[in-house]
Amino acid sequence: MNTRVFASSILCSLMSFSAYAQPASTSTSDLAKKLTNPVASLISVPFQYNYDANIGLDKKGTSNTLLVQPVIPLKLNNNWNYIVRPIVTFESLNNVNGFSGTGTGPIVVETFFSPNSASNGFIWGVGPIVSTPSLSGSNFGTSQTGVGLTAVGLVMKSPWTAGLLAYNTWSAGGSSVSGTANNLFYQPFVSIVTPGAWTYSLNTQSTFNWDTRRAENPLNATVSKLVKIGEVPVSFLVGARYYLSSVPGGPSGWGARASVTFLFPK
Repeated sequence: MNTRVFASSILCSLMSFSAYAQPASTSTSDLAKKLTNPVASLISVPFQYNYDANIGLDKKGTSNTLLVQPVIPLKLNNNWNYIVRPIVTFESLNNVNGFSGTGTGPIVVETFFSPNSASNGFIWGVGPIVSTPSLSGSNFGTSQTGVGLTAVGLVMKSPWTAGLLAYNTWSAGGSSVSGTANNLFYQPFVSIVTPGAWTYSLNTQSTFNWDTRRAENPLNATVSKLVKIGEVPVSFLVGARYYLSSVPGGPSGWGARASVTFLFPK
């Protein structure tokens, strides 16, 4: 599906949903704090843009990506939630080893069983994860299916949030020509939220491939502001990223990030 058509259809759905959604009376600062928790009982729909450069063996390529990654909490009972986080990546490549084009990468679905209450301020979640082969061919990711386990643990002590999200996937079949699904992903993160609903965050989103024994380590520094448009809370984010290390042919140096996140408190 064309990227613009897909994004437009999601935005239309969000506008329709916001017409009848009745958000809880919660301050923007409180909502900004919840947004730093990956397993919060909060429906959110982020649209994240990333720009990366110096891609390809000749380091002349660039990449523009759009990640659509809704967070859907499902209440199992009074004690447990089940959090579903699908991630769809649309990517536009320019002159990467002579290739230019637009396509869709693998779809990743993270899930977490998470208790409703924190124990001594510690919040956690664990569950299965699955990743599909790239939907647009080998230029946009592995052709293998991956299955595995994901987990998150964090501590929220106002105004700070600090934690680690990680998962490991193993190949469940498919060609390994364009890379394998045997990956360890780890994302340490720290955020501080001000009373004015400004959030300052630092994280890495590192991927280590068990077959190549190489890791890609982008460091992201971002600032975001949560506001209300009508009755719908929306978070706007901008930031920079720098690759501490990369895989052969992968991006290096500086990049950029921006996102808009729609929140739908219950």
